[in-house]
Amino acid sequence: MAFNFSKKNIENDFVSAKANVLEESIKPYNDFFLNKLPVISYYNGYLDSATAAKYVDTILLQYPFVSKVVFYDALVKNIKFEENGINYGDCSVGLKNVYQFGSTIPKDSIKLFGENDIVNNVDRDGFDQLSLKMMKFAAKLDTAKAPSQESLFSNFTNIRPNRIDYFNIPSFELLKVYKRMVAYKLDSDPVYQQDMLSFELDPSKIKDQKYQALIVPKHQDRTHYL
Repeated sequence: MAFNFSKKNIENDFVSAKANVLEESIKPYNDFFLNKLPVISYYNGYLDSATAAKYVDTILLQYPFVSKVVFYDALVKNIKFEENGINYGDCSVGLKNVYQFGSTIPKDSIKLFGENDIVNNVDRDGFDQLSLKMMKFAAKLDTAKAPSQESLFSNFTNIRPNRIDYFNIPSFELLKVYKRMVAYKLDSDPVYQQDMLSFELDPSKIKDQKYQALIVPKHQDRTHYL
């Protein structure tokens, strides 16, 4: 009876310690996802290579599991066709410049794409997917009610295996304009800035918290196992 009771206590401590280890291990990831990603929206689409580099430097320093970041400097236009981007209704989201940042990226390889360049070494899949997601969200926008933060975050974020793509979130008023741009051609020919950052993640770099409690809780007597 005493043996079974002690064994049960040890099992409970083991499960509790394991949960604590997991929580501690993923805490930096949660901080990055919930607190650092939204900072991109503060720039309102006006990031450039210099400000993006400074932002990414803090990311790489603080979160070692982020191995590389690709910055897509984009334009939202009220035209039906954009060769280097996605088209939806009377609206398009196209690439202006693309840069990559990382500790192993040579300085002469930072810029991947610019005006009048041919897109041949840029991963367009994530950009096109999230651009389309954003435009579909704008097209269905309820202009009488501001969307929830959860809805905004989910429609401007795309999570892929070992990668997170994130567009800066426009204001509610700008989303209303996007809705009209999708529906029809506006006389003003509006053009707006959008920034997407794609974060390449290395799960093996998430620090593994090791506790003796995962083997035998410190306050337990090892003789219970004998």
